[in-house]
Amino acid sequence: MANHPANPIRNSEVGDPRADDEKALQELRSLLLSTEQKELVALRQRLDDLQVRARDMGAAIAEAIRLRREQGGGPALREALGPSVEDILRESVRKNPDILASALFPIMGPAIRKSVFESLRQMLESFNESLEKSLSIQGIKWRIEAIRTGRPFAEVVLLRSLVYRVEQVFLIHKKASLLLLHEVAPYVSTQDPEMVSGMLSAIQDFVRDSFNAPQAETLDSLQVGDLQVWVEQGPGAILATVIRGHAPQELRITLREKMEALHARFNQESEDFEGDAAPFEAFRSDLIECLAVRYRTEKRSKARPFTAILIGALIVLLSGWALFSYLGNRKWDGFVADLEQQPGIVVTSFSKEGGRRRISGLRDPMSAEPAVLLAAEGLDAGRADFHWRAYYALDDSLVERRAAAILHPPAGVTLAVERGTLRAAGKCSSEWASKMRELAPLIPGVRSLDESRLDDGGSLDSLKAALESATVLFDVGQALISDQQRAAIDQVRARLQALVTKARSQSQDLSVEVVGHADSTGEEDVNQALSERRAQRVAHELTVVDIPAGVISARGAGTSQPVRSEDTEEGRKYNRSVTFQVSSSRKSGSR
Repeated sequence: MANHPANPIRNSEVGDPRADDEKALQELRSLLLSTEQKELVALRQRLDDLQVRARDMGAAIAEAIRLRREQGGGPALREALGPSVEDILRESVRKNPDILASALFPIMGPAIRKSVFESLRQMLESFNESLEKSLSIQGIKWRIEAIRTGRPFAEVVLLRSLVYRVEQVFLIHKKASLLLLHEVAPYVSTQDPEMVSGMLSAIQDFVRDSFNAPQAETLDSLQVGDLQVWVEQGPGAILATVIRGHAPQELRITLREKMEALHARFNQESEDFEGDAAPFEAFRSDLIECLAVRYRTEKRSKARPFTAILIGALIVLLSGWALFSYLGNRKWDGFVADLEQQPGIVVTSFSKEGGRRRISGLRDPMSAEPAVLLAAEGLDAGRADFHWRAYYALDDSLVERRAAAILHPPAGVTLAVERGTLRAAGKCSSEWASKMRELAPLIPGVRSLDESRLDDGGSLDSLKAALESATVLFDVGQALISDQQRAAIDQVRARLQALVTKARSQSQDLSVEVVGHADSTGEEDVNQALSERRAQRVAHELTVVDIPAGVISARGAGTSQPVRSEDTEEGRKYNRSVTFQVSSSRKSGSR
């Protein structure tokens, strides 16, 4: 038997030398590099955290922009930040325009008020001058000139009373020949200012090169018709003014002072100019001050007697003509207003062309004759041109006239229209009554016929036949009366009332059976029920006050009593209908 140690040592209880070394190395690394490890972890967290990184960049970005600008990177910054700033402004205006409006208010308010005041002042000066000159000998000459030249009278007065006016001012960069600022006087038409500034620079270079002028020599002025161009040059910019009239030399001094002020304030901007004219916007108010204007001030002389008489006569004549025109126009306006009130007349336009009145619109043939109305107003019919397009009005009075014109009722018959129902009363022949029943539904504006008070001298049998010949059609599978069949229902009701009246006058008991039909398509039990509903619907529509109870009854025939053969679709349509069967008998006890 082998001998074993009394206390054997297991492997699990003996430490692994490699694990012990690794653990010792970790402890040593922790002791030596714990601070650096913590800093690395913090730095990684700082780089991964967007909020922390944004806060760090926000603290440094302002300083970075300032250093970049100091190092000469202004243009690059403008190019980089410009689109973002524009988008921010555009979005800010879209969300809340009041913010930008409040920021610009201190600048826009004074500028707008000054522009409006200056425009009103010039307009009033021109208007006053026009009034003073319009009724004078000079004014008559100016009116003749206005007619001859095709210019407005106010423009002729302005030009004749004007000493000078600065109409446009151009501020041009001297080296780049690019337009910095441009201002124009009110009511002055202009061309493209960029093109004009380029042409001025080109003309100046052309003159200098063509005549071998020294570089320091410049073009001081140009003359183009009634316009002069004065040019003032400085070290970095050119001031060009477009002047109408004869300006004094004091204006030249003012322009030079403006040039001196420009170079004193914007000398550095002129030297650093690379195409951006925004820094020179602050000089715009100075440029506006150059838009000077001056008018002649004449001493008023005492009016001569014949001038006063002439003016008085002109005033009287003009006043009489104005009064006559006013009264005439008022009379025509009143006529048109009365014309619009006439039934069947709709005025769509009213104008005056070459002394004639043109009236256009819609007119029913049965309406009043406009020429007759014009003569009744005391107006000249020869000065009016009427342009009417025909249409049918639905006024009861016009429908009544139309019915009388079409039906030609005999002497004993009266026609009346009330809310689209044509009511015929009186005695007539059966032929005329039959013709009336045929034509009445075709008259525009007649929706139903009431002949209950019409005595056509016909027999009871003819009235029965008229009712039994009536048919009310229905759509497939429907028991409701369509809008198209409403006229047929109204016609049946009128015939039924006439039949009841005739039967009462002859002491006859009347019985009207409303029979519903259905075509052969579908199941028979469904068709039977459908035909019954159709008959009941029509019977309900025919129940009126004047018809005694028990006269009308309803019955559904299904497909058992077809109205027509169903060989065609037209035949099937007439089998989806309601017909009438009439019977009568003499009352008991009557002779």
